[in-house]
Amino acid sequence: MVSDCGQLKNVCVIGAGPSGLVAARELRKESHTTVVLEQNHEIGGQWLYEPNVVKSKEKNTEKVMEKVFDAVVVANGHYSHPGLPSIKGMDTWKRKQIHSHVYRAPEPVRNEVVVVVGSSLSGKDISMELVEVAKEVYLSARSEGFSKVISKHHKLHLQPQIESLHEDGRVQFEDGLSVIADTIVYCTGYSYSFPFLDTKGIVEVDDNRVGPLFEHTFPPSLAPSLSFIGIPRKVMGFSFLELQARWIAQVLSGKRKLPSCDDMMQSIKEFYHSKEVAGIPKWYTHDIGDFEYCNKYADYSESPHMEEWRKQLCLLTIKNYLANLETYKDSWSDEEEQLLQQVLLNPHFTRLSIPPQHP
Repeated sequence: MVSDCGQLKNVCVIGAGPSGLVAARELRKESHTTVVLEQNHEIGGQWLYEPNVVKSKEKNTEKVMEKVFDAVVVANGHYSHPGLPSIKGMDTWKRKQIHSHVYRAPEPVRNEVVVVVGSSLSGKDISMELVEVAKEVYLSARSEGFSKVISKHHKLHLQPQIESLHEDGRVQFEDGLSVIADTIVYCTGYSYSFPFLDTKGIVEVDDNRVGPLFEHTFPPSLAPSLSFIGIPRKVMGFSFLELQARWIAQVLSGKRKLPSCDDMMQSIKEFYHSKEVAGIPKWYTHDIGDFEYCNKYADYSESPHMEEWRKQLCLLTIKNYLANLETYKDSWSDEEEQLLQQVLLNPHFTRLSIPPQHP
């Protein structure tokens, strides 16, 4: 799949969510011929809301075609393949178990006893919705930091991890408490998955580490003909995707050069070693959480660095979320409002306006 740089390419982009769409745009800016493949009936990826998540497909209507491309950009995202824990008795527990990926509304669990597994963003948000309709909600989490909200809701209980599940509906927690539950909602994140991709073992997913990838993007021995966009997590979402897509497009057109295969592999080894020394599990290889990393990608494509208001707005939103879990989506501070006024001066947002806040 290796191809030479310096000429216009016929490029296949896999996925028409935010990653794929911005990749297609940047590729077209570089005058590459671009084909986008999408398994859904419409573009948008996870932003295409489906109230009914049950899908069917008639196999006899499927068509198979083969086409050769100069390069492939994998942009299928990492919020579609649920990551599930391994819990004793999970396979034989006879009541309802769902992942947050298919959660849509709290009404189906009205008057039920619900166990929510995981206390990250989705776990806390979903718990806040469920507590309004469920009989009891037990949030099973590795960490605390939820006591302020717990104290406000007598139906919401913070529990440690689940020790085992039993056929009679019993959920046994590690502290010895057990409850009879009707539904378990797993808010346990997602796993990287590329069922359509065969690289003969060159690129693999090992404990949620996709690799080897230079800068989470290019597999050295297949670069630049194969690239991945949207692998990093805990980055500034769409801004990061834009910079990464621009770099890929410019590498394919020959505007930018990659290091040698050996140098890229050495960089990857050093990166892995730094994670190991820091005691960071392999599962978190692609968690970034660093504004400067986005600027690194900006430098790769000679693009402007991230605006300061964007960083500050992100930090203030996180601060508001931690302090006001129940209201952070619908209210903001004076400082946040000042930043939003700066946002509206950006040409990307000139058609938007700030809605009035309700007292």
